[in-house]
Amino acid sequence: MGTKKSWVLVCGSIAIDFLGDYDGSFEKYEEKYKIQGLNISLQLTEIRSSFGGCGLNIAYGLHRLSVPVIPLSVAGTDYLDRYQEHLTKIGIETDYIAVDQSLRSSATALVISDKHGNQITGFYAGAASSPIRRLPSEIRNIESCRIGILAPEGASIMLRQARNLAELDIPIVFDPGQGIADFSEAEINELVHLSKIVMINSHEYQILLENSQLSEEQLLDMLEQLVVTRGAKGVDVYESGRCIHVPAVEGIANIDPTGCGDAFRAGYIYGLMGNYSTKICARIGCVIASINLENRDTQTYECDEGILRSRYQSAYGDALN
Repeated sequence: MGTKKSWVLVCGSIAIDFLGDYDGSFEKYEEKYKIQGLNISLQLTEIRSSFGGCGLNIAYGLHRLSVPVIPLSVAGTDYLDRYQEHLTKIGIETDYIAVDQSLRSSATALVISDKHGNQITGFYAGAASSPIRRLPSEIRNIESCRIGILAPEGASIMLRQARNLAELDIPIVFDPGQGIADFSEAEINELVHLSKIVMINSHEYQILLENSQLSEEQLLDMLEQLVVTRGAKGVDVYESGRCIHVPAVEGIANIDPTGCGDAFRAGYIYGLMGNYSTKICARIGCVIASINLENRDTQTYECDEGILRSRYQSAYGDALN
């Protein structure tokens, strides 16, 4: 990959997703049945499996946009059934996806989506916490890595990777995901302190503030950027004392919201690698998220730089140069 800082490292889970569709509204279900203790019974129209995991979803998006990327993860032996072949076929490097032969199951996500794109998710870590996972410093040519992404995993795993990346002086993008609810105050504070950018959705952001005991002002003082995604309401980027709002792409089909956050992150990182402005990075992220939304499952959408430029101009009325 040369000596220039030219590629992205994604530290994160590789997972088998089981996705179910509920042809109704969670909100209307709750109004009708008055949920108590989260006891609910949903009749699904379909359930299927797909390739997933936040780390590999982000790596997939970057690869589709021709950004050199290396995923760093660990899987169970079920990864060898079909997932490894899938990644090899599309050309994603798999040298640093360790396989724990003592564990059958990779991380597993159970996701049920209603017709409005709301989701109920259960996550089983599986092999994700295996001790055979390698450190960033063990990757060849790690000195040419420009950005390290910490995709959602357990706090202890993310801290181990973050400390190593910090020792290597590689800028960290911290993406805690839904697991932020289980992080301690000390864990969140250290991870934020080690990071340059935090990417998080609006619900997770409120949990981060509560669990870290940080004010919004204190958090912003610790970061170069805070990126808060708000679904159909777009994204807010806090940087240098200002907030940049970018609207979501409108007029698209809501086929499957699974992985849209990961697709946004891939687009945003593509923008960073291309030295685009913060506003353009956020717009690119929204465009890739919209393409993901129009496709079923994760790691199925097609997008190259030509498609990105066409969709960007259609969405925002400006050329992406």
